[in-house]
Amino acid sequence: MHPLIFSIGKLLESSTGTREDYSFDGPVDFDGIEGASSIQGKVQIMRLDDGVNVHTSAVTISVVFQCQRCLKDFKRKVQVKNAERQFLIKAPRQPEDINDLYLIDMKKHRIDLTEMLRQEIILHFPLIPVCSNHCQGICPHCGQNLNEATCQCADEILKIQKDNKPLAALKKLIK
Repeated sequence: MHPLIFSIGKLLESSTGTREDYSFDGPVDFDGIEGASSIQGKVQIMRLDDGVNVHTSAVTISVVFQCQRCLKDFKRKVQVKNAERQFLIKAPRQPEDINDLYLIDMKKHRIDLTEMLRQEIILHFPLIPVCSNHCQGICPHCGQNLNEATCQCADEILKIQKDNKPLAALKKLIK
């Protein structure tokens, strides 16, 4: 069975406030995320009047990113400490946001946390993924990965920087 699908038939028959705790560990394919490891974490599911409340904690997965400086792929662990959503038995007549609506599969009495966790993992991505703080990137002139070798473009780059004076006209006006 899929590691992020949970059978909640007994919980749906229970009274409001009843809880069940689970752990999950297994491979998952998320749209738009290249996973490099299985996903691990804990989940607590609590019965509500109109569905269940799902609280995940200690979720970890290694993800493959592309460095924004040198364009090489690298792996980084993404951690989601806590996330919480409500899965409803039936959809409200006018949902506030259809993309933030989670429903219980009432035919099979299951919930699928895949989309919930995919969104949370993306929210925890680094703003600018870089393979290391010391990454030198690629030469803007010849494209050489400067982490692997140096290039002879330094003089050419300095010349371009000298010729590129966007405020030169303003300097003449101030005089």
